[in-house]
This record gives sequence, C-alpha cells and structure tokens, in this order.
Amino acid sequence: MAAGIAVRLVLWWQDRAFWRDELGLVQSLDAYPAAALLGRLADTQSAPPLWLLVVRAVTAVAGDGERTYRLMTLGSGCALLVLVAVLGIRLVRYRWAVVVPLILLATLSELVFYTVQTKQYATDALAVTWLVLLGVLLLARSAEPTVAQGGEAGDGVGVSARHSGFRRTDLWWYASLVVLPWLSHAFMLAAPLVAGWVTLVRTWRGELTLRRAAGWLVAPAVSVLAAALYARHLTSQAPDFLTYWAAFLGPSGHTTHGGGLAGWWDWHGFVFGEFAVRELGFPTPWGAALVVVGALIAFRRGAAVAMLLVLPLVAAYTVGVLGLYPFGRRLVLFCVPSLLLCLGILVDAVAGRAVRVVRGWTARSGGPSGWPAVGDRMVAAVAGTTTAAAVLAVCWTPPTRLVHDLTYLYGVDDYRGALSFVAAKWEPGDVLLVGNGDRAAVRVYAPRLHLPLDRAYRAIPTATTTPRADCPLPRELAAARRIWLVTGDVVPLYDGVPSRYALVSPLLPRFRVVWFQDKGLVTVQAVIPGPTPDARPTRCLDYAPVGPAGSPALP
Repeated sequence: MAAGIAVRLVLWWQDRAFWRDELGLVQSLDAYPAAALLGRLADTQSAPPLWLLVVRAVTAVAGDGERTYRLMTLGSGCALLVLVAVLGIRLVRYRWAVVVPLILLATLSELVFYTVQTKQYATDALAVTWLVLLGVLLLARSAEPTVAQGGEAGDGVGVSARHSGFRRTDLWWYASLVVLPWLSHAFMLAAPLVAGWVTLVRTWRGELTLRRAAGWLVAPAVSVLAAALYARHLTSQAPDFLTYWAAFLGPSGHTTHGGGLAGWWDWHGFVFGEFAVRELGFPTPWGAALVVVGALIAFRRGAAVAMLLVLPLVAAYTVGVLGLYPFGRRLVLFCVPSLLLCLGILVDAVAGRAVRVVRGWTARSGGPSGWPAVGDRMVAAVAGTTTAAAVLAVCWTPPTRLVHDLTYLYGVDDYRGALSFVAAKWEPGDVLLVGNGDRAAVRVYAPRLHLPLDRAYRAIPTATTTPRADCPLPRELAAARRIWLVTGDVVPLYDGVPSRYALVSPLLPRFRVVWFQDKGLVTVQAVIPGPTPDARPTRCLDYAPVGPAGSPALP
C-alpha cells in the first residue's frame, strides 16, 4: 500500500504539464464562475458537478498550479489503496493474500496516471469501492455464522461481524447514496444495483421490513435519478461525446463491429479485451480468466458478499449494452478494484485448500500430533506465495511497463514547454496560431505565461478539399511580423496529414519557416514574411480567434 502511494506521490511531484484531456476541463475550471460549472462545460467536457465544485474550492485556497489542480484526484487515488486493503482483509482468512490485489493496483498504468490528472476517474474508483465496502459491512452484520466467521479452514468469506456501530454504518450507507451520485458518475451507475442487492439480502434475512427498506431508499432513489437525468441532459448537449465513444456504446447499430450474432460477439471481444489489457493492466486478455476463477470461489464462499464484487462490472456492462454510457477505456476504471480483489480471494483459497489437504494426509498417515498447530501457517505461506507468484506473473504491470506507459502512452504532449518557449521569445507584433484542437492549451497557459490571448488564433478545417496556392488569410495573420505555430499531432486538423504540416502549408506562399522544434509531440514553428521557394498548392483552412473558454467552434 505504501509503495503504491509512493508511486503516485512521485508522479504528482514531477509536476507534469496539463495533458490534453485535462486542458479541456481546466479551461472551464479556470474561467467559469462556480454557478456556471453546474451547466454545460467548454468543448463538450463532462464531470460530476460536486466534483467540479470541490476542485474549484481547493484551487481557490491553494492556487491554480498543476499540482494543486490534481490534489483531489491524488487524495482519491491514495485513499483507494487504503480502502482496498480494508475491504480485502474482510474477504479473506489470510490477510497477506490482500497483498496481491494491492501490488496490482500499485503500478496499474492507467489508474496511476489518472490519480495525478485533473479528471474524475480516480474519484470514481474510490467512491464505488467505498460503496462496496459499506455493503460488505452491512451484510456481514446479519450474515450466517459460517460466513461471518470465515468458515472451516478458510472456506468462508472472512467478513468480520465484530465491527461496532451498525447504526453508524447504516447512516454512512444512506448518506453516501444521497450525496455521492453528484460526486461521481460511476457511483451513480453502480448505486442502483449495489443498493438494491444489499436491501434485498437484508430484507430476505429479516433485518429490514419492506416498508422500512422502501422508506429509507426514497431519498437515495430521488438523488440517483436526478443525478442521472442531469448528466444525461448535459451529455445530450455534447454530440461529440456520443461520436467519440460510439464503439463502446453497445453492439447494435455500430457498423464498426458489424451486425447480427457475429457483430454481437465481436463487440464483446473488443470491449472486454480492451478492459483486460488497459484497465486491468494484464499483459494479455487471458489474465481475466483468473479473475473469473476468483469470483467463482467468492460465490462458493458466500454469494451475498461475492455479488458486491461483480455488480460494478455488471452495471457498467449493462449501461454499455443499452447505449446509455460507454463501456470502455478510463470510464470503467471503477470496476477494477473489486475485480482485482477476486485474485486475492483466489490466493487465499489455494492456501486454505493446501492446509486442509496436508491436515487430511497427516491424519490418514498418522503424522505427528503437533503438526496442525506448527505447520498450518507454513503450508499456507508456501502454497499462497507460490499461487501469488503465478498470479502476478500473469497479471502484474511491472514498474518497467509502468514507466514505458507513462512516458510514451499517457500525458506525453507537453503544451506547457512549447508555449513557455514561445512566451520567452515573444515580441510585439507577433501572432500565435494553433490547431483548432489545441485551443484549450492556449486558453489555459496563455494567462499563466502572460501571452496575449487576443493575439492567438486557431485554424479550422474547411469542407473544401481542393488544393490552392493562394489560400485566404485574415488581416491579422497576413500582416504579422512573425507567426508562432504550436500544434499537437495527437489532435490532427484533418486525417492523413500531420498537423504540423497542415497548419503551416497555407502560409508558405507568403511566409518562410525560420524555426522548427518538437517538444513532446507538440511542434513549435516560427515563420516570418517572405515566400517559400517551391511552395505547393495545399488544402486551405479557416481561422478564428482562440477566445476564452466556451467560445463557439466557428467565428
């Protein structure tokens, strides 16, 4: 647990520049008043309203630096490891088995990355894991003795029933169901199934009457429904959201995966393969088979508690199939902690089985009478360690892969370095030109670097694809003494041509390049008046001021 927290603190302390996903959200957090954060955000961004207000409160107190903006998610990511440890030791007989899911979480590339990003996904994972933990506590209170006490030789789900303050746990449960849907979209999705299951089990056991259960669930149900309708309303105003996530919004109606039974099968292979490799961090999708085995063992021990571990995945899958919410990428990170705990249950079960086998063998062979007291822990440790090593060999994201992923896959487009260079060389009469997809970077960093936002323009692709040698330019660009071009190739202007070339080509009949440098997938170019020899006809672009957050996409 400490190692996982240390990994996150080190990455946070590196003070990386805002990544492009962060920039889209930070531009609104920078510019909008608190009330406006409850409405539509700039550039089709989406985040839970309470989460946005908490981030705003933190930055209002501690400043607008990159580290400050990430404090909310850093705290969530570190607390998640603690919560997984607390939850895990209630599900196993041998506490050391929980080391396995903690090791996996410690260096899981995508979860580590989003723990130090101004995005809500680490908070999603924390909120849903908190919900599962509260559910386990409530079900443990009225569980059967064989389950509550761990069963014989580790057979039962080792959920301790000796926790105090049932009423306090109950209060936390219902308060969380009311408040947290506004802090986490993932909690909003998982809460109906998890709360419904816990209520069903408690009612079936006689702990709650139907009338009492219904009365307690009125306020949570209203809150979850209101949060869902509110989120749906905001998403409906952002058509790009559905376009971007179309491949993850169910198998029907998406030509990417075909139609009929074959398309249905192909879609499931695609999304679950992505989930196993990206979100669970397994080297191959087949590592998920171990999670299935662990889940089956958990169900054999006690279905009531085991169901809580898989319900977040069931909720995410259900809304994905229905086309209500994408089942893919970072949006489903909230399913990961409870699924990885199944691997700890698997290790724990093998250790318990080994102890029983050795006990039976010694009893049949007339072994030493002191064997069970002396040898149980040793047998469990050997069997558990061997199983843990095998599980980690299949499922672990080693530190070398984590470093590779953070270096080459996540957060590598450094707009801060590029725009800092431009700010250091800026002179009166200069103009800044960026691609349309790079506009958020200028809105965030221009005020911080004292670049004049009113001298910043963005290039917008046109519908006309016919190459021209005399593309029209606005007066501010045509008369500039020097134009700085900053563009990230990860956000292309149009398909087939790197943005660095698409942005500069329409200028070349009137300007020539005097500076070119790459800075972490972000290119900086400088052009001054004077035609470029042999400039070829090219596809033209439209131009508009970058403007503040919320400016229209076109002039």
